[in-house]
Amino acid sequence: MNDYHIDNSNEVDYLVKLINSSQFAHVNWNDDLIQKLKPFSVRMISSFNHLSGAHVSIKSISDSLTVHLLSTYYRAQYNMPFEYPDLKSIQQHYHHTFEITRKVVVPFEQYIHHTLSDDEIALIAIYFGGAIREQKTSTPTQNEVLVVCSSGIGTSRLLLQQLESRYRGIHFSSPMNVLQYENSDLSNVQLVISTIKLNTQRNIPITTVSAFPSELEWKIIDNAIIKAGLATSDTLKLFNVDTLLDIVGNYAMIRNPMGLKLALNDYLTQLTQEPLLAAPQENLSELIKLLPPEHVGFLNHQKSWKQAVRTALSPLLEDYSVEKNYIDQIIHLTESNGPYMVIGSGVMLAHAAPRDGVNNLGATFFLLDKPLPVMTNQKMVHVIIGLAPIDYEKHLSFISDLMTQLQQKDWLTNLYHLNNKRDLFRYLYKDN
Repeated sequence: MNDYHIDNSNEVDYLVKLINSSQFAHVNWNDDLIQKLKPFSVRMISSFNHLSGAHVSIKSISDSLTVHLLSTYYRAQYNMPFEYPDLKSIQQHYHHTFEITRKVVVPFEQYIHHTLSDDEIALIAIYFGGAIREQKTSTPTQNEVLVVCSSGIGTSRLLLQQLESRYRGIHFSSPMNVLQYENSDLSNVQLVISTIKLNTQRNIPITTVSAFPSELEWKIIDNAIIKAGLATSDTLKLFNVDTLLDIVGNYAMIRNPMGLKLALNDYLTQLTQEPLLAAPQENLSELIKLLPPEHVGFLNHQKSWKQAVRTALSPLLEDYSVEKNYIDQIIHLTESNGPYMVIGSGVMLAHAAPRDGVNNLGATFFLLDKPLPVMTNQKMVHVIIGLAPIDYEKHLSFISDLMTQLQQKDWLTNLYHLNNKRDLFRYLYKDN
């Protein structure tokens, strides 16, 4: 069943059809070896879901994966190496799926006393890719822009809010993680905007920016959107609230930038019946709820960004909101994907996915006595905001409140001049 060559663009679809074919109906499920391999199949799927955050149904592929493990078992026992014709393509385009699969096959390798080759792992990885593809986690119904982050939360949610505010009439996907991106049907996608580096799929252009883009990055996004044919330079200038604010600022002093922005937004909304920017909450209730006094403070004499992250998230560890491996995962994600959690102006939104060890919703807010480089000297962090999300929605109010503050140019400037916890705590809640 494994002697086939698949066109790169259709390999996942091919396997989905293959594993649903009638050949699996003729397997003797009472066979002793099949019965021994079935638990490994179930365990692989469960481990894959845990490590990836996917929701692959055990029922959907456990039988077909078990039959595949049977052939893998015999190839290993009789030293019959298999060569996958498109191995490099799988390793490149399905990198995360491949690497997670490499981890979940370990118990099976121990059972057969044989380390699987990359070719064998590629075959198993496509089973998982096919299952994710079948779920249609994000099937575009129109030309759209995908927003991608390592975990599909946190920084990408922050970026999405700004994109939807800035670009009217353009459809942005709900943030997806890397695994979903790798295994999604991208036929109607014209542009990908990501907070981390990605491999190109189907020659779709990718724009990598911070979660809180700088003026230069906004120009890069503008150019990418124009180049993708999603807008013209004239339409971007006409309906961009930030552009209007810049024009007004050149001729008059703006005493309340956020107030003016909301007023302009309301006016344009009445004209177009399409919201440009969701109005902020009347108070910062989520900040108050998630930042009790013991979760706010200063970090002095930190030797590295890793130490600073561990110290900043330690209150969440102490009150059992997160497990130790959650903090380890934040550091691992940063080392693997670069400093994408540094969202601009010295702010690091330190977070991972709920599955990585979150027990309760929580957050911390710590200022460093001096900025520290994260991975490279180009990304300096002055404040670490630790976030422990329990799902993909309940932390959004906190993200929204945070974005509202960061959009005020003087807020961070004044923040960085504070030097004691009492003033910091008052400053965070001064509008309540």
